[in-house]
This record gives sequence, structure tokens and C-alpha cells, in this order.
Amino acid sequence: MKLVEMHMRKGEESMKCLKIENGKGFFIDKDGTYQEIDKMGKDDILHLLDIATDEEIDFEIDDMDENQISNPAHKIIYQNLSDKFNELLSNKTQFLDESEALYKDALQKYQM
Repeated sequence: MKLVEMHMRKGEESMKCLKIENGKGFFIDKDGTYQEIDKMGKDDILHLLDIATDEEIDFEIDDMDENQISNPAHKIIYQNLSDKFNELLSNKTQFLDESEALYKDALQKYQM
């Protein structure tokens, strides 16, 4: 399943990163292909974190209804990822500010 749900809006990209389809949960991998959520590895999570913290990309997640995902493993994984990414997205500005402040001294020291 190739990425077809990315579009431009007000100068920002919008990308559906977690979606529900045919009773299963899916995530977008680094190649822009949707993979079943139980196939996700740590590199895939880091890729999604990069997208979620990118100020130019609107990270989209399908809301989950208990009956939409029939696979029990997919349901648990999707719900947990959805909760964590929604929490990160709701605090995105604060997260970015804290990250910048944390590395500000090191960046200034090593920039020429």
C-alpha cells in the first residue's frame, strides 16, 4: 500500500502516519508504504517520531473505535501508539522548546 494520503495545506504537509483499514492498524514506513502495525520495529518508531516532531508536517492519526480493529494485537499496539503520539502532538511546541534549550549550549559551542 503506497502513501497516497499526503497533501499540502497552508504551506504544511499533512501525513497520515497511523491508520485503520480492513480491521487492521497500519503505520507509514520510511519508504512511504503502509505496513501492518505489528511489523513495526524501533527504527520505524524513530521515523514516526521524526515526522511527529517536524514543524512543517501535520502528523495525522485515525481515531480508533473499539470495533474498528478486529486483530487483538493490532488493537493493543495501535491504541498505545495512538495515545503516546497524541500526547506528544498536544505538547509538541513545549517538547521542541525544551529540546532546543537542552542542546543550545552544545550547538553554540560547536557552531562556527
